Amino acid sequence: MQLSKWLWCTIIMVVAPVRVYAQTQDASSTDAGTPAPAAESPPPQAAAAPEPETPAAAEPAPDGGLEQIEPLEAEPAAASGAADDMVVTAQRYEQDAQKTPVTVSAFGQRALDQRGVSNLQDIGKFTPNLELHATNRPAGGGSAYAAYIRGIGTGDFQFPTDPGVGLYIDDVYIARTVGGLLSTDADIARIEVVKGPQGTLFGRNTIGGAFNVATSKPVLSGPVTGSGLLRFGTYGRHDFALNLNTPIVTDRIGAKISISSQHLDGYGRRVLTDERTNDEERFVVRGGALFKLSDRLEIRIDADYSRQNQRPPNGQFIAFKPAGMTVDKIANFNAIAAPALNDGLGIPKDSIYDQRWLSRSRYDNYALQPMHDRYLMGGGSAKITYTATDWLQIKSITAARTLTSSVRVDGDQTPYPLQSSDTELESTQLSEELQLSGKVLGNRLDYMLGLYGFRESGSSTVAQQSFHGLFENMPMPDNANAGDTLARFKLTATSFAVFTQETLEVLRDLHVTLGARLNHDQKDYEYGLDMPQRNMARVPTTQASASWLSFTPKLGVDYSPLEPVLIYASVAQGFKSGGFGPSNDDRNPTPKYNPERVTAYELGVKSHWLENRRLLANLAFFYNDYRDIQLTVQARDMETGANVRTTQNAGRSHIKGIEADVTAKPLPGLALNAGVGYVDAKFASLTPDALMSNFKVGDRLPQIPDWSVNAGAQYAIGIELGELTLRADVSWKGSQFLTPADPSSLQEAYAVYSARVSFVPAGLEALELSLYGINLTDTVYYVYRATLAPTGQEVGLAGPPRLIFATARYTF
Repeated sequence: MQLSKWLWCTIIMVVAPVRVYAQTQDASSTDAGTPAPAAESPPPQAAAAPEPETPAAAEPAPDGGLEQIEPLEAEPAAASGAADDMVVTAQRYEQDAQKTPVTVSAFGQRALDQRGVSNLQDIGKFTPNLELHATNRPAGGGSAYAAYIRGIGTGDFQFPTDPGVGLYIDDVYIARTVGGLLSTDADIARIEVVKGPQGTLFGRNTIGGAFNVATSKPVLSGPVTGSGLLRFGTYGRHDFALNLNTPIVTDRIGAKISISSQHLDGYGRRVLTDERTNDEERFVVRGGALFKLSDRLEIRIDADYSRQNQRPPNGQFIAFKPAGMTVDKIANFNAIAAPALNDGLGIPKDSIYDQRWLSRSRYDNYALQPMHDRYLMGGGSAKITYTATDWLQIKSITAARTLTSSVRVDGDQTPYPLQSSDTELESTQLSEELQLSGKVLGNRLDYMLGLYGFRESGSSTVAQQSFHGLFENMPMPDNANAGDTLARFKLTATSFAVFTQETLEVLRDLHVTLGARLNHDQKDYEYGLDMPQRNMARVPTTQASASWLSFTPKLGVDYSPLEPVLIYASVAQGFKSGGFGPSNDDRNPTPKYNPERVTAYELGVKSHWLENRRLLANLAFFYNDYRDIQLTVQARDMETGANVRTTQNAGRSHIKGIEADVTAKPLPGLALNAGVGYVDAKFASLTPDALMSNFKVGDRLPQIPDWSVNAGAQYAIGIELGELTLRADVSWKGSQFLTPADPSSLQEAYAVYSARVSFVPAGLEALELSLYGINLTDTVYYVYRATLAPTGQEVGLAGPPRLIFATARYTF
């Protein structure tokens, strides 16, 4: 046995060493962006630690922290000011927070509630150097996400583009960003934002970072636990959620189920029809079971189903400024098409396309074309964990998911069919991961070895109308005015990887981490473009295939010169596969773009001070050499005047920045937090294609605020009737460009203020009543803004207005 342990250890160290650490911020302390304090030393057998057996191991504390199990008479953390321990799985196994040398921001369910977070995108307001919102392509509707961490990410959702920040739910990678803006009411126990390239432990294409979402684990003993939630608010908000977790066979079988519904009438309006937009209509079911077959073997099953049927965010027609060829196109449309369409549209006969259709407010427009944002998605996973010996744990994660999505938008915000699109998308994915992990060499060496396989197959069609009605109503047919298109996509993507991680304790307070991942990615792509008005194929159906082999190593060192201080440094590489872009040129039907690559350097200090760790102060510097940046740009088809979207490699950037956060508990019941991030992300060099698209060296990368600041204060006080908690938060974002190579897309710096008051009645501690306000000053800011060359319009999508809602949550 001892010989086999040494042989195993030697193989691991020779083949591929790595260990990746993650710093997290207390998901439930006052600052979602502030790391949670960890225990004095990492837990034994950290690399192979099992998941918590029951939620009772970490009950919500009054200040949002995770309070360890204590006698009922123990003073709560919010009153004592003591810091709480936090365990996360940001590195694919359980790990303490404050002693881990990489940046992670974590949010527990309590922290999400306190900040009014009901959707994944809301955490962007509380995490430095994270930009997260609905995709900056309006054709993606309101549920596909665009995410950027430290200047690296992706805003597109269509085949074959992959996300730059990966989404993982219970260790399962989600390939499409459609539906990725998850509702957090449905059994979301914790959300972790892992920053920087995760080129070793995580599945694929996590070049900017990862969202690691964990649901609750079924309980095996004790009473039935759960919670119920009701939420009512402005614009017809009414939500409910029910979560149940119960043993079935004591100590052997447990099961859970969660049902939730979110509804919002909408704060946008179509003026001509009084139809509400910017609404929500979503239904989610999650369930699972845990089978503990022996002390060494357990099987966990998870499944989920989501349905959405709502309208996309309403675009705003901000300014009318046609130029060049657009002027002639508009003149022809107004002379020929508008008079023929006006009666059918129910608008005055003398109407034309001009500035009369400018939006009266940021959420209203005069659009009349059909619009919807629908999806059905679901999946399941089976996780088998077997502890073979005290130095070897074997884990298998098998998963399957499907997605069907339909998004129809009116892109010009006028009554006319000038620019509209209808996107249908279907995707199926299968994945398998095998992990071997443990501790050897007298617990001085943590190791993990893994194999990963992934396959996605899907298809999509995009029907676009461009100045529809002009070709149909011309006295003589003119093919130049037939701008409608039907694009057809098919994709099969496969990925195989072998990965490993090891951390060696060289000295008591000095650790060295080495690791690597070897990936093989392949994409088989099919594309064609039809011109339905002309009954012809402009780009005949064409197949293309490409594969890439990548090697992403990591080296890290951490040293603790004294107990409250941890100093760490690391260098790591990340990779995101390439692909093929759509085309309107049959001579180049599937233009290829190369993979993105990054080499990331990080230096940080983490510390805790004062009795019971009442003060946490952390600081990190980073530098990213980001190469072959993939950007999706939009332009005007010179033949038809239609809008053309293409993905291309834009160039290289040397991104540098800083992150700092402080959490303090100076008085009983009082908790303060502050976090700040800065990113300097400019193009250092450009490709010839990017130069032709009006990019300039020195331009800032899009969707990246230069500064991001958040601060919060919370005070809990006991009164005769119960406990009253007051909280206030502010999120400040610096300036950013929302669209590549478009000066009109500049979003100036803005601040969003939020506040919450909650009350827990005496003698009824399971019930919490709260009143919450988001964007209290009704700040105007945009998540998308661009000038559309085909129509001469400046358009935008504004962020949510002031929202007020009340919540009642009962926990048992």
